[in-house]
Amino acid sequence: MQISLPQSARLTDAGSDTSLSAVEIEAKIAQWQTLLQGYGATRVVITADSSISWVLADLACLSAGLVLTALPTYLSDAQRHSVIKSLEPDLWLSDTPVLDPACSLLDEFDGLLLYQRQVQSAVVVPAGTQKITFTSGSTGAPKGVCLSLHAQLDVALGLKARVERLCEGPPRHLCMLPLPTLLESIAGVYAPLLAGGEVIIAPDTLRGFAGSRLVKPQALLQLISTIQPKSLILVPELLKLLLQAAEQGWVAPQSLQFIAVGGAYVSPALLQRAAGVHLPVYQGYGLSECASVVALSDTAAKMASDTVGLPLSCRSVEIIDGELVVNTPFLGYLGQDGSASDKVYTGDLAEFTSQGELRILGRRKNLLINSFGRNISPEWVESALTDSGLISQAMVFGDAEPYCAALVFAHPTVSDAAVAASIASVNDNLPDYARIVRYQRLEQAFSTTDGTLTDNGRLRRESINQKYAADIISLFANQLSADVPVTGEQYDLLSHIA
Repeated sequence: MQISLPQSARLTDAGSDTSLSAVEIEAKIAQWQTLLQGYGATRVVITADSSISWVLADLACLSAGLVLTALPTYLSDAQRHSVIKSLEPDLWLSDTPVLDPACSLLDEFDGLLLYQRQVQSAVVVPAGTQKITFTSGSTGAPKGVCLSLHAQLDVALGLKARVERLCEGPPRHLCMLPLPTLLESIAGVYAPLLAGGEVIIAPDTLRGFAGSRLVKPQALLQLISTIQPKSLILVPELLKLLLQAAEQGWVAPQSLQFIAVGGAYVSPALLQRAAGVHLPVYQGYGLSECASVVALSDTAAKMASDTVGLPLSCRSVEIIDGELVVNTPFLGYLGQDGSASDKVYTGDLAEFTSQGELRILGRRKNLLINSFGRNISPEWVESALTDSGLISQAMVFGDAEPYCAALVFAHPTVSDAAVAASIASVNDNLPDYARIVRYQRLEQAFSTTDGTLTDNGRLRRESINQKYAADIISLFANQLSADVPVTGEQYDLLSHIA
C-alpha cells in the first residue's frame, strides 16, 4: 500500500530542528522500504526510543506489508527473549547494540542499527497480519496480538473524523506515550498525519521517562509548555500529574484543545478535577485486540461524565451477559491456533446509557490494570513471591494505582530483613510495572477460619479487601518515596518550569 499524506502533514523532532514535510516523509518511507525489502525482511522487530526514524520505519513496514513488532524498551530480558522466541524475526532494528549471537549487524540508517537474525524455526502468523503488538502481559509471557493493516487504518480514520469535529484546524499532536504503545502509534501518529497535521516526537529523556517510569515530571511539563500542542494522549497517571501541576499553579498551554485519556480506569472524580482546571479531557476506551480505540467521548458537556462515549463509526458493539463484546474481525494471537474470531469478548462489564454511550462497570476477572494501562495478573506476582519459600502467603494490589503493593505473611522465625531481601530478589526478575514497591507484613496468616481463604486454599480477595481495607489504603497513601514510580508528588512541580 502506497502511503499518501495530505500536503500539510509534518513530522517534527522535539529535541532538534529536524522537521519533515509530507513530501519528505514519503521520500524517507520509500528509502526505508527499499532498504528493508533489499535485505529480504519479512518479520521485523524494533527496539528503540521514540524518534522520527522509529515512525518512518513503522510507516515503511506498513507500506510494504511487512510484519512489524514494536517492543517497549522497558520489557525485562526474560520477556524480550520470550517475544523473540515466539516471533522469530529475520530483521531487528535497534538504537543500541543487540547482544544476540543469532544477530549480525548489516547496516545503520537514520540512527537505527539493522541486524540480520538467523531464524531458528518457522513461525506461522495469521493471514493478513501486518502488526503484532505484545501486551504488557498479565503474566510473565506477553501475548502477541495480530492486527491487519485494515484494522489499524479503520481506527485511525474513525479517530480522524471524531477529532476533526472537536479541534480547530489541522492537528498538532505531541506524543507523550512510548511509540510501541498501540494507542499512541494509531491515535497519536497515524490519525494526525492522515488529517494533515503535525506529529511531534520526543525521546524518553525529554519526556522525563526512564523505562515505563516517569522520573522527572518537571521535564514533561516543561515539554508541553514549550511545544504548545493542540492534543495529547495520556494514561490516568499522567493526567493526575497534569492536574496536580495545574492545581499548584502550572498554566496549561492555551493551544490545548483535546486531551484523550485511556488505557486504564478513569474515575469520574478525576475527570471532574480536570473540568475544574479547564483541561479539555475526553475519556476513551479500547483494547489491543480491536486495534486500540473502540469508543471515545466527543462532546465537552460529557468530559466529566462516567462514560467512555459513543463507539467509533468503524466499531459495532453489544453487551452479552453483561460483558462488552466488540463485533470486529480479530486475526488471533501469535502461536494460538483457533484464537481468531469475529467477536472480541473484552472481559469488561458494561452498560449503555440512554444516549447510547458506553459505561464501563469493571473487570470480569481479577486482572489488575495499573494507572499506566499495564495489565498485571496478581496471581503471577503472588506466585513469584511465595515461590521463594520465605513468604508463605501474599496478596497483590495495584488496580488503577501507579505501582503494585502487597500484603505478605512469613513465619515469625523469618526476619524482616530476610522478607525484604526476598521481595527485592523477586523484583529483580519482574518488569518494572509489576514490581512490589510497598508491602506490609501480616502478623496472622490468611485462613479459612477468618474467611480469607477458601476450603482449597485460594485467596478470598473480597474478604481480604474488606478485612485489611485500612492497611491497603496506607500502602498507596503518602506516595513520597523516590522509589515510588510516577506519582510526581515527591517533586516541587513548578521549581524548574519557566
